[in-house]
Amino acid sequence: MTSTLRPSPDEWDVVSAIRQIKVLARRLDPEYDCSSAVGEVLTRVEPSERKSIVQELYHLALRQRVKVATLVDLTTGLEELASYAERGELEEAAMLFDDMALQARLGSQLLKAVVLSRVSLAGASMGAQGSSMEGSER
Repeated sequence: MTSTLRPSPDEWDVVSAIRQIKVLARRLDPEYDCSSAVGEVLTRVEPSERKSIVQELYHLALRQRVKVATLVDLTTGLEELASYAERGELEEAAMLFDDMALQARLGSQLLKAVVLSRVSLAGASMGAQGSSMEGSER
């Protein structure tokens, strides 16, 4: 009996590609643009599997939005803190903002990967159409 928690061999490439893209998107260097690396990952999966990857990346980006919104909610009491508040409270607020920035950055990179994936999908379908047209001209 196979576990439903484990991807099937057919799904493994998709799961592996998504993991690789998430790792790339989490890079801490703010100047890093994961587009070329994501493109390289996408070239290793079948064009038919890219649609699943695009959908999953989009859902991951939506989850990042929820995380950012939750963190924003945690800072609603910030205006009640005076500049003379306890050091720990201010440090905690600063950490919340750091986490918001990281989560927002990850969401941004994931959406950039979605855009790149869609461009890649469009190129793949155009290439397939072009090759089928070439075959019909012969």
